[in-house]
Amino acid sequence: EEDEHTSGPLSPLQALVQCKLSHGMRLAMALGFWQQITGTEAVLYYSADFLQHAGLESPTQRLLGNCFVGLCKLVPELIAMQYVDTLGRRPLMLTSAVLLVVSIFSLSGAFYLDWHPLVVVLFLCAIMASFSIGLGPFSFLIASESLGLSERATGMTLCAAINRCTSGTVALTAVSMYEALGSGGLFAVYGLTGFLSLPFYYYNVSETAGQSLEELSTRYSRARRREIELKPTDDGNRPAVQWYSDNDSVATKQVAPQATEGTMV
Repeated sequence: EEDEHTSGPLSPLQALVQCKLSHGMRLAMALGFWQQITGTEAVLYYSADFLQHAGLESPTQRLLGNCFVGLCKLVPELIAMQYVDTLGRRPLMLTSAVLLVVSIFSLSGAFYLDWHPLVVVLFLCAIMASFSIGLGPFSFLIASESLGLSERATGMTLCAAINRCTSGTVALTAVSMYEALGSGGLFAVYGLTGFLSLPFYYYNVSETAGQSLEELSTRYSRARRREIELKPTDDGNRPAVQWYSDNDSVATKQVAPQATEGTMV
């Protein structure tokens, strides 16, 4: 006589180790990665060096330029906070991503063409402003809203870990890339990575404005509970149905085989 065996759902940590991540957890990790890969941390850390390379020799001028770049990061965030629930997350994120790519490529061109230092300052400010109206403040917001209640802590931890690792990698490689490619080449690379991020944002960022966390959790939970695959078990005797549980990990539940014509069950 065969014993019925039903394995419980995997915990989020087990799902991570076994590479069985939910869509929400994968989305959160990707948001953490794409937010930082476009080089905005390098702009913050090394803006004084970029300004000096552009022609601002005076320390006072570079300090004022740095302050202006910082203001252009802070003020748009405060403005975007007022409209995120009325305009929506998705429009702000897409607009931010597109404007960021345009600003980075424009800055690259300014360095290649040796434009006036004031133009470089304006493009640096444009990069921080475009980043701050969407990608900067709302990537973590969308990540948290895309996770179920039982996986939110683990998912946001992974998102932050990927985000900080990417940020550190960008900051550590900026100087060597600058020495190898120059300022124009460095920002051309950042612009290319920003361009590659556009399909991700367009196809994966959905609108969550106007919905409570409880409503979003209920919606995701229902979607995860549907049966997604029917495949035989290891012993080949009975099929197993894979389904998503509340923590979005894949669980395996064995079911009895369906009767076929002429077969008694």
